[in-house]
Amino acid sequence: MQALATLILLVVFAGATIIIVAWTLLTALLPRMNKWGATDAELVRSLPGDELVPQPRIETMRAITINASPAEVWPWLAQIGYKRAGWYSYDFLHRLLRVAGSVDDPRASASRVIPELQDLKVGDSIKIAPQMAFDVVAIEPQRVIVLYGGVNTSTGEKLEPTKPMPEQYLNTSWVWLLEEVDSSSTRLLVRFRQDYNPSRLNRLVYRFSSEFGAFFMERRTLLGIKHRVEAMAGQ
Repeated sequence: MQALATLILLVVFAGATIIIVAWTLLTALLPRMNKWGATDAELVRSLPGDELVPQPRIETMRAITINASPAEVWPWLAQIGYKRAGWYSYDFLHRLLRVAGSVDDPRASASRVIPELQDLKVGDSIKIAPQMAFDVVAIEPQRVIVLYGGVNTSTGEKLEPTKPMPEQYLNTSWVWLLEEVDSSSTRLLVRFRQDYNPSRLNRLVYRFSSEFGAFFMERRTLLGIKHRVEAMAGQ
């Protein structure tokens, strides 16, 4: 009996140690993950859509250089989204989460520019899952897409960014910006800002999903766009 009690204590201690170490590493790595690819100047500059979430509890900005013009990159951005062209990310993970697929393939992201998905406009929704979407609130072709998602987490009601937040809320902006570097290269900047009613549970949940989890998927999306654009530009 004593041996069993000792074993249980050892298991509990080992589990707690693993959690503490993992959380410590995560906390140490997150600042670098949240600014992957972005320069110091890009991190501090203002972008369209920042006003939608003026005081974010979470802010990430990631960037990548693509060897093509903004006009060549834009079609891949305009068609992004669940059941549109997909997210150009880890399709096998999206399949596990049941959020995979494009109009070309129910199991994978598109590998071509899809003409019928190019007419993106303000008021359209871009889904990231069957019951989760961002609204297009501003768009400038070949330059920027501003996405917004606000929800009353108690009732499920959609929120307006210009109105006071209710007691329970999740308020998010997601901006995709193209900037020409020179005639043959473009910077793609992606800024994510999120605010929510503060609680220990919310801080844990949103920090894990919106920072740690999003890093792996968004980073892969940027690389997926770069690969597709440059492959097509090289044809």
